[in-house]
Amino acid sequence: MPDLESDQYWQSMINQGMIRFFLLKALRDEPSYGYIISKKIEESSWGACKPTQGTLYPALSQMENDGYLSCHITKTKGRDRKIYQITEKGKRAFRTAARAYGDVIPLLNKAIVL
Repeated sequence: MPDLESDQYWQSMINQGMIRFFLLKALRDEPSYGYIISKKIEESSWGACKPTQGTLYPALSQMENDGYLSCHITKTKGRDRKIYQITEKGKRAFRTAARAYGDVIPLLNKAIVL
């Protein structure tokens, strides 16, 4: 049973809900690879979303399989590196998500009374 009084629980829920949005945002301007994508997500979310390898790579794989991202492999210092790029479908998804978050954020701000 989840501990709804735990900061970790709520941070995990926020990460799960926002990772795909910030992942698409990270790739809007240029293709990139896992480590840099992770850093861009953390930076653009002001630290609110800190993807781990266990959340980032499954999300990348699923989004690639669903056509929101494409991937190609390059060689860097003798090892393979997967470079991800947002597709047109991914750009449409980002715009849709941005509108949805834009609608809900003001409601959350009104609802938050500590």
